[in-house]
Amino acid sequence: MRITFSKKGVLYYLVFLAGSLVLASFYGGPVSFVMLYGLLLILPLSLAYIFINIVRLSLYQEIEVHKLSKGDTHDYRIMLENTGFLPVHKMSFGLYKDRCDMGNLSEEDRVSIGIFGKKEITSGISCKYAGAYNVGVEHVFFQDPFKIMKVKYPVKYSFRAIVSPRITDIADSSLDLENLINSSGLKSKRLYEETPGSDMRAYRNGDSLSSINWKVSARLSELMVRVPDKMEKRTVTLVLGAVNVPERDQDTEYLRKRDYFLEFVVSAAWHFGQQGIPVRLIYPAGVIKESVVDSHDSFLEFYNIVADGIFYGADEEYEKMQEFVKNGGNKRDDMDIWLLIREDMEPGEDYCVSF
Repeated sequence: MRITFSKKGVLYYLVFLAGSLVLASFYGGPVSFVMLYGLLLILPLSLAYIFINIVRLSLYQEIEVHKLSKGDTHDYRIMLENTGFLPVHKMSFGLYKDRCDMGNLSEEDRVSIGIFGKKEITSGISCKYAGAYNVGVEHVFFQDPFKIMKVKYPVKYSFRAIVSPRITDIADSSLDLENLINSSGLKSKRLYEETPGSDMRAYRNGDSLSSINWKVSARLSELMVRVPDKMEKRTVTLVLGAVNVPERDQDTEYLRKRDYFLEFVVSAAWHFGQQGIPVRLIYPAGVIKESVVDSHDSFLEFYNIVADGIFYGADEEYEKMQEFVKNGGNKRDDMDIWLLIREDMEPGEDYCVSF
């Protein structure tokens, strides 16, 4: 809880208090002393009134869906209940404006609730970043009738949204590995070798004359060409170098970087998954885990855990990941391609590097 005072309100209060003190000192009488005692008691009584409101106020907030999509608008609801014997007058909200748009709900709104009363407030909500973080109402504010002081109190029940990243192609340019060839046996579905292979098909307009197999064409009395083999690809391992930031320090800058990191990771997994090419992902999910994405179904399985599933359960896990990266992947196969995606880099820098 935090109490702040209005300079203007305090100035007026001191002026009236001084006037009442002078009036009581020189003239006396019940009227002047009632005014003086009333001014002396106004602040402690107002604070006690606000404290009772805080203790007897229940606030519950929710969103219509368990998981949100970044940028989509969903229905958001606040349920308020005053279980006390004193009404709540002109309470206001402190919102997480840095991470979500609250539609028609504003910090300028004033809410009053009668004795043992209830109130429901609805609004749209749109989250700006992918990840898992608190949204909605962060604090409630109470003010005395004379606007001398303002009490800021954190809500007891915070709503933690799980926001899925968008599926984009931002990682494609960093993962253009089509020209890396080895003996892994994985074939590209889109690209072919430059030299013709052993497979045959009938000649088509536009085929190179050098690809015609003249012996087979003479035997079949039809022009036949050799079809290039599909290009072989290396197996790929992506190491997700997530940062380890305590929840209390997860500010807007952290959310911005985590948003780009998650979108890049999902884009990288989709880049390979849509081609049916296996990609292994090593990432922190409490402990260091790994997943393989090689199809649309396995991509969806990874996508469903990425928003709130990348985190370190303990500092030891973060140290283990750092040591793993430092050693270049323990006992890894040198024939594979290993890429590190670093969350602590800015977009546009060497965000994805081989190691």
